[in-house]
Amino acid sequence: MHNNLGLALRKIEQHLKAKGEFSMAIELNENYPKPLYHRMNIYKEEEEYDKALMDAQKILEIDDNFDAPHLKMKIIPELERLQKEKFEKMKEEVMGNLKGLGNKALGYFGMSMDNFKMQQNPDGTYNINYQQ
Repeated sequence: MHNNLGLALRKIEQHLKAKGEFSMAIELNENYPKPLYHRMNIYKEEEEYDKALMDAQKILEIDDNFDAPHLKMKIIPELERLQKEKFEKMKEEVMGNLKGLGNKALGYFGMSMDNFKMQQNPDGTYNINYQQ
């Protein structure tokens, strides 16, 4: 019942409510792959790739025959790629913000983050060198 209600809500683009109904259906029957599949698609649309990937993997645990070739060959690799891209984008944004903060603090001393160069050593540690 909750799965069907979730489908109807998704059809009228009530994604938050639909996700709740799919989650309720999963709580009531953990071995029912259809609500997991539909919730996975909503997570993907919302760019919550880690949650979508967890749902996709759970589907394969429950029922290895439920759209398995499509999940294994297309959906899971795509979710992994999207998750990695999102992580890299977030990492670049954070590093840019940190560099901006560093430049602001160092600007009082006439320096910039560009004056510092990092080199990774073979053992995984880093050397930081100041260059004028």
